[in-house]
Amino acid sequence: MEKEVRLIRLTSGEEILVKILKENDISTTVENPILFIPNKDKIGFMPYLSYSDIDINGLEIKEEHIMFNVRPTNELESNYIRMTSVVATPLKPKIVT
Repeated sequence: MEKEVRLIRLTSGEEILVKILKENDISTTVENPILFIPNKDKIGFMPYLSYSDIDINGLEIKEEHIMFNVRPTNELESNYIRMTSVVATPLKPKIVT
């Protein structure tokens, strides 16, 4: 089963794009967290906790620290998948008229 990409806002105000590994009433465990950095003209991304080594078991976030957990837009999801994929995926072609 494909892991679902989600946009999580933490009580600290940080928003991270993640793939959910597992969820329960106490915590959500995620992999490949990418910090979402909006500014007035663009959206930036950087690895979340880039100074740490998040192992294959993922990053566990207590539910009390999650404000919301929503599905990102298709464009954000595509960008996230491209950033975290081992193999680069091409952009979807657009028809310009």
